[in-house]
Amino acid sequence: MKIRIIILFFSSYLLTCSIFSQEFSALDLYKNCKNYKDWIESNFEEPINSQVLFNMGKCQGIMETTGKIMLTLCKERQRNVNINKNLSANLDGIRTISLVKEYVMRAPSFDSLQNYNAQELLALILSQRWPCR
Repeated sequence: MKIRIIILFFSSYLLTCSIFSQEFSALDLYKNCKNYKDWIESNFEEPINSQVLFNMGKCQGIMETTGKIMLTLCKERQRNVNINKNLSANLDGIRTISLVKEYVMRAPSFDSLQNYNAQELLALILSQRWPCR
């Protein structure tokens, strides 16, 4: 019963977020995460303005939130709860910058990033790279 409540909570949370939030395309996430990755790799030496910093924060926030949800769903999936494998990923011990790098590396291989929802494409990429077993 407790597991069903957790699944219901996460499902309703994701549905509510997708209905009431502004659509954030995979292209927008890609641009923000590319800036974030480049800035970290340059040891924070590149000068940036407040808007770019804000957008990089969006990238980090989306990565952390989606990663935590997918890890939780993976743990529930391992307990024999019937959760779609594309919604879960074994991200235990994986750092946020690793998620960012994976997304920046793999997202351009998809045609028309503008047509994809950011979190849906991110979940697809993460579940393929770190599958939940």
